[in-house]
Amino acid sequence: MDHGVWPVRSRPGDALSFLVQQEEASEEAQAVVHAFHRCGFTQKVWQLLEDAPLRAFLWVATVDGPVREREREACRTVLGAGRFSRSPLVGRICGESLRQLDALGLERLSEAPDLEPLRPLGSRVAERLGLGEAARFHGCLLEVGWRVARASNGWLGRVGRVRAEKRLALEDAHGDVGAPEPGRLSGPLRSATRAGLGRAPTGRGAGSPPARAAPGRA
Repeated sequence: MDHGVWPVRSRPGDALSFLVQQEEASEEAQAVVHAFHRCGFTQKVWQLLEDAPLRAFLWVATVDGPVREREREACRTVLGAGRFSRSPLVGRICGESLRQLDALGLERLSEAPDLEPLRPLGSRVAERLGLGEAARFHGCLLEVGWRVARASNGWLGRVGRVRAEKRLALEDAHGDVGAPEPGRLSGPLRSATRAGLGRAPTGRGAGSPPARAAPGRA
């Protein structure tokens, strides 16, 4: 199975459409699709997977107050493009998160989400769909957070500048939003992850930014 990371923003009709069509027909792509249809995730896991992009969005957006409209639009852009991803998992969760985005209530738009339930998701995806698909899932969530952080900084964000508090939120979330954890993987996958095919979470130990407590949480 191909462990390379497919871009979240790939979509039919772009300059690489011919290459996209060729890769979609490859044995590796077909293997991923086949595994996806028999992955056997429980309903609870599917709910967490489909909510993961929104949690990544809200974690970064609410670090300095309620969600701004331009931050919501940045999230909408990433999710809209993600629906066309060649990753079946990314396509599904982006489509569902996009559907839920406009239905988010004021309370949820005003407070930080709990990222802890997302920690084991990367390992579960890796076990069922392979490290390549786990990397694509993780990359999708990080793309959401990065684009939201840039959008919050207006014109400076367009050249890659993000506010300090947003950068800290991105760094703090990096290991919590779907990265495969070696301790949760089987022997071969654990070895591959440590060899660099996946990325273990950074955690919140020495040198990591301080954890951000969600409003109203102990």
